[in-house]
Amino acid sequence: MSTLKVKELIDALSSGEVKLFRNYLDSKPINSSEIMSKLFELLLTDASISKENIFRKLLGNEKYNDKKIRYLFSELTAHLEKFITLIEFEKDTEEFSLFKQKSLSIRSAHKAYSFAMQNSPVKSEKANATSYLNTFRSIEIANDFDSKHLSRLSQLNYSSLLNNLDLFYFTKKLQLQCELINLKNVLNKEHDVVLIDPICEYLKANRFLNSPLVEVYYNILITLNSTESDSETSFSKILVLTQEHQSILSIEDLKNIYQYEKNFCIRRINKGEDNYRHILFNLYKTILANKRIMNHEYFSQWEFKNIVTLGLRLKEGEWTKNFISKYINFLPPSERKNALTYNTAMLYYYSKSYKFVLKYLQEVEFTDLYYQLDSKSILLKVYFETDEQEALLHHIAAFKVFLSRNKNISSYQLTIYKNFIRYSLKIFRAGTNTGKLNILKKEIASSSNISDRNWLLERINEVL
Repeated sequence: MSTLKVKELIDALSSGEVKLFRNYLDSKPINSSEIMSKLFELLLTDASISKENIFRKLLGNEKYNDKKIRYLFSELTAHLEKFITLIEFEKDTEEFSLFKQKSLSIRSAHKAYSFAMQNSPVKSEKANATSYLNTFRSIEIANDFDSKHLSRLSQLNYSSLLNNLDLFYFTKKLQLQCELINLKNVLNKEHDVVLIDPICEYLKANRFLNSPLVEVYYNILITLNSTESDSETSFSKILVLTQEHQSILSIEDLKNIYQYEKNFCIRRINKGEDNYRHILFNLYKTILANKRIMNHEYFSQWEFKNIVTLGLRLKEGEWTKNFISKYINFLPPSERKNALTYNTAMLYYYSKSYKFVLKYLQEVEFTDLYYQLDSKSILLKVYFETDEQEALLHHIAAFKVFLSRNKNISSYQLTIYKNFIRYSLKIFRAGTNTGKLNILKKEIASSSNISDRNWLLERINEVL
């Protein structure tokens, strides 16, 4: 029974929604069959009940008919899908308002329509792609209504209609191009948005249509595509624009923009620009202090891990320990134990309690590629720092095999981890040979795209 689509939908209901669905089924205009309510209660209370038992409880001594029971399941499924859709539809206040406006307009209910328009949650001053589109739709409904009920000399609002359509179109194009470039960097998949170059030229020539959001995503695209000097200029603009206009930016856009800002810092850090560690750390503090974001939904376990790693690398041990304690419950309940285990291992590593590092890493469930890569990097460091030569060489060999066989690793990640392994092995083999170590130090300092560059340099400086 657990494989049935209807059971999956029942499991998706909250306790409050279960009560509402009972009322929904009791409504005669919606459901005239009492058998639907009985079927719902049977499936709700007994997940393992067989189709034969359900049939008998619903239809008594009638001969079992598999086609009939499947039809009942299909009917209940249709009710559940409609109910869930209505629940989500009512949550989307802008979408609900637009359908109300259109429905009243079609019926020429002048007073009700005018009131709905005046009290619509669709506001043109909101700066996000969805609101631009919804404002366009609202104006389109208004123009259609006015063209039917006002004189031909009345001016329809085409200027605002076109402006909001442009804002939606250009914002979405920029967002998608940024996402696709980011996808290429992370998962080694390449796509491109049609007409993106002329769009960027048009926007730059037209002051980004006076939209802070359009200007932000334009500059994000510059940081992903352009030279280092242009990227730094655009990154600074993004920081300023985000700070100045965060009150009108949606939660979703704020989160996306902050993510691009963080990714930019991380790319610069991996190129050896350590000043970006402090910029990134302050950026995380800004996000943690933003109640709109922190109260919106659960924290990502990967974000949690990144903050812990950064805090420890900046020798903010006490702050990091307090962060873990304060924010572990901001993670989804199913992820807390694993995140706590991994990040506790990190705390032990930076306090050089190596035996506890190995103990905790053995308990980590590798639910994601990033956990695997970072755990393998930590193990390499532990074996190196404890001079476990045989374990180190064996681990390096296994790490190389993992990188070569895993097709989900992007070319960028592959490069930085291969360089990390290569230089770790060179430093290990150089031993106390100061001549070789000095050469390696210059190579590492001048090379780009190396994971954990500072750790490599620290190992060299310990000997020199």
